[in-house]
Amino acid sequence: MTRRQRLRRVGILCCHFLRNLAFYRAGWRGGELRRQDLFWINVNGNFLDVAVLEWCKLFGDKWGQQSWRKVITDHEAFMAGLLASVKMTEAEFGAYIDEMKTYRDKFVAHLDELAVANIPRLRVARKCVSYLYDYLRAHEQEEDCFHDAPPSAAVFYRDIAVQGRQEYGAP
Repeated sequence: MTRRQRLRRVGILCCHFLRNLAFYRAGWRGGELRRQDLFWINVNGNFLDVAVLEWCKLFGDKWGQQSWRKVITDHEAFMAGLLASVKMTEAEFGAYIDEMKTYRDKFVAHLDELAVANIPRLRVARKCVSYLYDYLRAHEQEEDCFHDAPPSAAVFYRDIAVQGRQEYGAP
């Protein structure tokens, strides 16, 4: 796989995460699901699960094919910026990775014997992916590989969130 292809795939994964998170959140209002029928409950849960899977591809699998480490040229600068963006130490971020991977491993990939699924803090996940996406566009652009991509993570997320709220029938 060429560097350009890998950059595009990581950018696409960022967008897949942001889309699924926006659609997941659009289904909630005041701690309650907007739509209570089984179809919408299942759809909403699937959005959450796919978002966690995509995040783990980017940050949880240290040497995975779509890990940020495979496309970022200056790891130290990226990590410093990422940690500042999420307001965490390296140890706290490591614990967050474990939190995301536990949900993925114990409730999405397998249904282990844990009685309660602790949904990870998704605001942190969104900040991580937004930082990665915007960093790629600003620092790792190669051969105009993001020519057809959204201009920023924030713009993409906002537009998808609006669409999600419309689909759920929300004002």
